[in-house]
Amino acid sequence: MKSTTNKQMKIVIIGAGNVGYHLGRKLYNVGEEVVEVFSRQRKKTVRLAKCLGAQATASLRDIRTDADLYILAVSDDAISAVAKILADRGCAENLIVHTSGVTPLTVFKNTGLRRYGIFYPLQSFSISTEPDFSTIPFCIDARQEDDRKLLMELAAKMSSHIYCFNDEQRALIHLAAVYANNFTNHLFHIAHQLLEKENIPFEILWPLINETVRKIKNAPPSEMQTGPAARGDVATINQHLQLLENKPEYRKIYQLLTEAICR
Repeated sequence: MKSTTNKQMKIVIIGAGNVGYHLGRKLYNVGEEVVEVFSRQRKKTVRLAKCLGAQATASLRDIRTDADLYILAVSDDAISAVAKILADRGCAENLIVHTSGVTPLTVFKNTGLRRYGIFYPLQSFSISTEPDFSTIPFCIDARQEDDRKLLMELAAKMSSHIYCFNDEQRALIHLAAVYANNFTNHLFHIAHQLLEKENIPFEILWPLINETVRKIKNAPPSEMQTGPAARGDVATINQHLQLLENKPEYRKIYQLLTEAICR
């Protein structure tokens, strides 16, 4: 989807962590006017506000009420409370969205807001790494159809991968993302620890990791599975388990994954 409007929006970013930081900077770079930033950590608030030429606000109860869009890049358990404060502040008719993958649209239901939605960029963000927004899928939803279209237009200024998903679909996507990203990264950590102990550079695995990712872009992962468990190599599996004898946590993970692949 391509953006069909050049209308500039006044945007308030609430939350200056990984998501708020990168999303705010990208919105600024595509020509949106980020007018205000708030987070609980003053240092992060000021840092992001300076990047965007925006006002750094010290209290939610001082947030301006004339913005077109308020983006809540906060923890899941804070969304409802922040939304209620904004409604009490006089933003009930403004569009408020959160960036969570797992929190449903209904989190806004009893907050006093009338216009609300979801603006979820499906990516793992780190402050030190610059994301390529053109490749990032945006999962969009909103209470009102006009707001859904507006959010899709905004996302299209950053990415061509725009999707509308309901709460159930988005929660399932988030679950799948935890398997594909968070759990996989933990396995990378285990591999790194095993190699580091013997002074072997982790980079020796990079070609293998890259090839694994490349292959699953063209075929289902189940068809690309290799290794001792896939070929029923019991001798190698036992040898690996013996190497992990003094690492019971890693050994348990190895056994669970081996059994799952064998099934």
